[in-house]
Amino acid sequence: MKIALAIMAVTGIAIGLAVPTAKPKVAAAPAAQPEGAVPVRDVPVETVLDRSPSGSFVAIADVNDEPIRFVVDTGADTVALTVEDAKRAHIVFDPSQFQVVGRGASGDVRGQEVRIADIVLDGKRATDVRAVVLEGSDMSLLGHTYLRRLKNVQISNDKMTLR
Repeated sequence: MKIALAIMAVTGIAIGLAVPTAKPKVAAAPAAQPEGAVPVRDVPVETVLDRSPSGSFVAIADVNDEPIRFVVDTGADTVALTVEDAKRAHIVFDPSQFQVVGRGASGDVRGQEVRIADIVLDGKRATDVRAVVLEGSDMSLLGHTYLRRLKNVQISNDKMTLR
């Protein structure tokens, strides 16, 4: 019996040594990014957003290489930027030229139409995007002038998927 156990143990060790083991591949360290920068992917990837407690979907997209926090608004005709976000993204506008650009629940909405050179969300790039800079707005909106350039926008089970 002892001999049989010894043979089994030696056989097990031999098999273990003969079978190559896969070593985990270590990915190269990503290139250093400037502090606060959102890396832009070369290849578009699917974006899945969870519905926030307030009921909205929030994403961070690069506008002219500056990270901007947006509410993704499928009901908004255009991309809309706050004054602060427009300044951060180097959008040229003149508050003295603000005029009525729409109507909201609380009345007239004032702003100025602009063009955004570049918006990128997870590699999904759109160039020369029509937008408005809104007076008094506290949240930028990612609307249809960007969303319609995507392959697909879907909402299901409190998740929004952008492809």
